[in-house]
Amino acid sequence: MFRLESAPNGWTGLSYVFENVRIFDEEQRVSRGENVLNGFAREGCRIGEMSCEDHDHYTTSLQFITHIVGRILERLMLESMPINTKGYKSLLGLVENTVGYIFDLYYGLFMFNKNFLEVLEKLDLTFWDLRK
Repeated sequence: MFRLESAPNGWTGLSYVFENVRIFDEEQRVSRGENVLNGFAREGCRIGEMSCEDHDHYTTSLQFITHIVGRILERLMLESMPINTKGYKSLLGLVENTVGYIFDLYYGLFMFNKNFLEVLEKLDLTFWDLRK
């Protein structure tokens, strides 16, 4: 699922993953599913089939860590400076990207993805390890 801010110049190159569920072998359902996939393909999306379980696992790794770090950085109230480095500009971009999403997305990632605790624990341990 994409927001307009995620793809201001179109969906070309963005990933769209799916899992065929409740399709069975009914011709009308198969056709409807193919039409949806073809629509995303026409928009330039990279189409891939993936199980819901794998999607949730990958989502934890890429979306949850992105959103939690972005929200942590937001609370630090980072500001652009006259001597921004490329890395710092990337951090500012991360804040802008993640904070632009409604809080419900982050909350959903946090509350309803069973894999999040593992990432949260790793993040916490890494923070304390770096502090030492």
